[in-house]
Amino acid sequence: MAQQTMTNVEPFVDSTPLLDAPEALRERAAEQGYLFFRSLLDSESVLDLRRQILGVCQQHGWLDDDAPLMDGIARDGELFIEGNAPEWIAFYIDVQRLRAFNALALHPAILAMFATLFGEEALPHSRNICRVIFPNALTHTTPPHQDNFYIGGTDETWTAWIPAGDCPAALGSLAVAPGSHKLGKLDVQKATGAGGHAVELPEDTLWAGGDFVAGDVLICHSLTAHQGQDNESGDRLRISLDYRYQPMSHPVREDSLEPHMHFTDWENIYAKWDADDPLKYYWRAWDLQINPRIR
Repeated sequence: MAQQTMTNVEPFVDSTPLLDAPEALRERAAEQGYLFFRSLLDSESVLDLRRQILGVCQQHGWLDDDAPLMDGIARDGELFIEGNAPEWIAFYIDVQRLRAFNALALHPAILAMFATLFGEEALPHSRNICRVIFPNALTHTTPPHQDNFYIGGTDETWTAWIPAGDCPAALGSLAVAPGSHKLGKLDVQKATGAGGHAVELPEDTLWAGGDFVAGDVLICHSLTAHQGQDNESGDRLRISLDYRYQPMSHPVREDSLEPHMHFTDWENIYAKWDADDPLKYYWRAWDLQINPRIR
């Protein structure tokens, strides 16, 4: 299973006007299980990170050397899928070492938005995720799933999905199933695509989707079903970021504070950062309820 065909699609509802109306924002979040914000972030921060990630792609030989870097044009014939292949591991560790990749998760606009939603300070998980989807990898499009399966901890964890640059639907932007969080935890099955697991939804499920521009942010509840759309661009990489947040007072599972995929550790990630960088181990300054992962 990869992308589920969507026959019933509506455009995202922009919740930006509700940032100054906390109760209305929370009511919409409770009803829809997702919130979409136009230009929540400054485009400069997003595009700077895009430039750095594409620089890593270029270093690993994934890009067309004759095309402008920021276009993200894949080298003809190249295809790399997220997983345990040595080529992917080497690329991903280099992305995880980027300070900007980790810093964007703590952008003041994101933290302020989640504090409004939660009614208390937000805990940003440090297990940050970068997805790179090649244009000729349709069988590996992220399938419909619920993030709670991977996160554990509190159900009130939300994922922020941020494209690293403009991302029209045809490039593979994210789609969500409004209200699906009310279905509770759905049965999970093995699947192809990022994450490797999926849930099954009825064919007539209502989806919300659309085009993104740099700075747009989509957030969804840990039980809201969502999926990637196929990268039909023909030649461009789709690059996106997954950052997760929860109320500070809720329990967090220990692996949500560990590097994604466990290819490396924080010491390696931080090795070339300034010794006194305040971003290092930022979560250790808080009195958190950390629960062990059940092995």
